[in-house]
Amino acid sequence: MLTNDLVRASVRKGEVRPSFIDPTRPEHLSLAKSLLEIFQTHQGLTREALQGELVELLGTGTEFLLHRGLAKLLFDRCSFDVQAAMEPQELRWAVFSASAAAHRREEEHQEGQGPSFDRDRVIEEVATSLSLTTDQIHRSLYADLKDQQILKKFKDLTAPALLMRYNTAQAQAVLLRARSLTLEIRSQPTARYRALFRKIKFFQLLHRVEPLDEGYRIHLDGPLSMFKASTRYGLQMANFLPTLLHFQGWELTAQVLWGRHRKEYILRLSPKNGLKPYNRLTGQWQPQELTFLPEQLARLDCGWEVSTEAELLPLGNQGILVPDYVFTHPASGRRVLMEVFGFWNKGAIASRLELLRQHGPDNLILAMSRSLASGAENLEDLPSEIYQFRTAPVARQVVKLLKGFEG
Repeated sequence: MLTNDLVRASVRKGEVRPSFIDPTRPEHLSLAKSLLEIFQTHQGLTREALQGELVELLGTGTEFLLHRGLAKLLFDRCSFDVQAAMEPQELRWAVFSASAAAHRREEEHQEGQGPSFDRDRVIEEVATSLSLTTDQIHRSLYADLKDQQILKKFKDLTAPALLMRYNTAQAQAVLLRARSLTLEIRSQPTARYRALFRKIKFFQLLHRVEPLDEGYRIHLDGPLSMFKASTRYGLQMANFLPTLLHFQGWELTAQVLWGRHRKEYILRLSPKNGLKPYNRLTGQWQPQELTFLPEQLARLDCGWEVSTEAELLPLGNQGILVPDYVFTHPASGRRVLMEVFGFWNKGAIASRLELLRQHGPDNLILAMSRSLASGAENLEDLPSEIYQFRTAPVARQVVKLLKGFEG
């Protein structure tokens, strides 16, 4: 993601407008290819060598913001590592100790003539004592310094993809200062809406939902927005943006604090801005802790079947229930929904409980991690069954709750 000083944006008529680039322009493609080639060819070399190669190309001043912004995104795709024959701090201690001892010896043997210090001989002595070569000593002595770290891996991409990623990063950098966000989205299949609302839940974005003709108006707030301005919830909103790029028919309006004096402005985005997705839509994401339940249930002869596919259930006009699991009992025709809240949902639990208390269905099992349940203020008066688990829902315990619904 771009830092604030690398964003190219203007303020006009109360709106912040990122300066999106044309990813098909030859000069932009040429710049992207040149930067990519530098990163590609510097794997296995030091960060210092990489930055030295970039100095002339990146330049200074506002006219080089695009250059430095693209480089920042490429640095984010790098993995640097310390490569040393032994722990550099321990090696420095050995070399400095040997150097001090050599100085003392020289002073004793050449009193009155001035000390004569042989650095290479000290390095050779240390290398011999540690069973290393002198070259290993030189390469490892300061290997833990940032400039000396080695570019271990660079996650490559194409020049057009880098330019599209840059445009999205511009918008994300503005959303990082968001106080709130309103999203209108229409004419999507149920599976798409399900993926969208699961992403909202994953990013811990508190939301209120208003039905529209063939769609929804979704008001998003971060967990801390009602208390103070913080980039913590803005970061969640910014990370949510790439999900929208997989959809059509959406319009986003955000209230952002922008500029040196943090004045409130509006950011408007839609597919008309030309932003393109650069990652996969993973709306069916589930924490690993939740993937075991269907496997466990399949081994039990309990008469219940489980699915992760479900319709969207409105909770009044304020929210949407997207169950993590739908249990079906073919013998009785009963359906039971389960929504799971683990430690990853800590920021959203309070408002969710209140919404379920007012509008939750009576065929719902609300599964909560014990650590999350212990911090919840009130679990009474909920229309749902409460199931508390330690690390992940256990199939045998869930079946006991399901038995109560069979009648």
